Order: sequence, then C-alpha cells, then structure tokens
Amino acid sequence: MERVDTREVLEEGEPGGTEVAPLPTRRAAAEQWRERVDLLDLRANLLNSADRALLQMHLEAGRSFHEIARLTGLSPSTVCRRIHRMIRRLSDQTYTVCLRNQRHFSRVELDVIRDHFVRGLSLACIRRRRALGHRRVCRIIAKAHQMARAPALV
Repeated sequence: MERVDTREVLEEGEPGGTEVAPLPTRRAAAEQWRERVDLLDLRANLLNSADRALLQMHLEAGRSFHEIARLTGLSPSTVCRRIHRMIRRLSDQTYTVCLRNQRHFSRVELDVIRDHFVRGLSLACIRRRRALGHRRVCRIIAKAHQMARAPALV
C-alpha cells in the first residue's frame, strides 16, 4: 500500500486547491448587522409594548442584559432568554410569508399564526384566547409551515 503525504499542497487553480475566500470586511459585517437590526426594528411593531421596549433597549440603545435586568427588575437570564427568543421569532419568515399569501388564510388563522410565530404564545394560551380546539390550532400552524416551505405563490 502506497503512503500519500497529506502535507502536499495542491497548485492554485486545481480542484481542491488551497484558495481561500476573502473574509468579509468590517464594513460589510457592519452593514449586514445594520440590515438585520433594521429588519428586526420593522417587525418589532408586531410585538407587545413590553417586549418591544426590551428589544429596543438591547438593539438600539446597546444596553447589556445586566443593565436591562437592573432597569426592569427581571433577572439577567430572563432578559437574555426573552430577547433571544424575540430575535429568533422575528427573524423567522413564516409569518411574513403567510401575510404575503393572506388570501389563503382566514382572519382567525392569521391571528393564530401571529400569536404563535410572532408573540410566541403557547398552543394552550392561543386556544383559550381564540376559543379554538387543540386540533384546529395545530392544523393552522401546520398550514403556515407548509405555506412557508412551498415555492413562492403568485
């Protein structure tokens, strides 16, 4: 069995060569961050006022989780968890896809989708608020997931 020296470097241009893509510049990284913050800012209007205030203190004012905790009386871990969950929910495209295709949903379905994907309410809480059965809420959420995974509808 022939031994191959794995330290050999392929010539540039050969498949599997050692060419490295340039790292993003600080300016490009800052622009990407600003775009993401702007998107979250637009979608923050969908949140209730308390959650929106937490998110704005963190993103716009640049306050740390400890500072926000001290100001709100919450624990730092609660503040961190709530902000990270808000960012994850607002970054999810499911609700916006459903809004773009709202002709496929009733008003009640859109309300359930907003409660679940934007506000982060549990299924039990949504059932109580909307006076719907468990299976109905689950079907609405599944329909939203299916819409978000489907190719763009005209």
